[in-house]
Amino acid sequence: ATLYVALNVPAPADGLKRGNTWGADDGAEVCFRDLSGRAPGPVFVLHGFAGGASESVTDAGAPAEAAIRLGKAVRFTAAVAGGQWTCTWSIPLAQAGLKPAPGLKLGFNLGVRRAATDEWICWAGTLAQNWQLGRAGVVVLD
Repeated sequence: ATLYVALNVPAPADGLKRGNTWGADDGAEVCFRDLSGRAPGPVFVLHGFAGGASESVTDAGAPAEAAIRLGKAVRFTAAVAGGQWTCTWSIPLAQAGLKPAPGLKLGFNLGVRRAATDEWICWAGTLAQNWQLGRAGVVVLD
């Protein structure tokens, strides 16, 4: 199974920094981990940038091999038009070692970096990095 995530981020095209440096350029991130077992799984963090680049990082402690495998399998797109930039991720959950099934519970968060206004915007405020999923949201698959 594949997890699909899409974001629309209002932003003037001429104010976007379209590089691929997290924290300096305009970007968004998806953070998730398996919460279905007795102990939470590793936290995976995917960055996508307004310029179209993407990366899977180990900032939250995901094993390097697993993060690389996931990063190679993820499909990311970004486009800028009409006063916003949009992005989509197609995330094959099996590549993160998850067994997708109805009821699969994921610790989950989304974050956006707006470089021009020096803003960090998130789905669930953690008072820390977006990947601090103990303070974020939960998604349950149907």
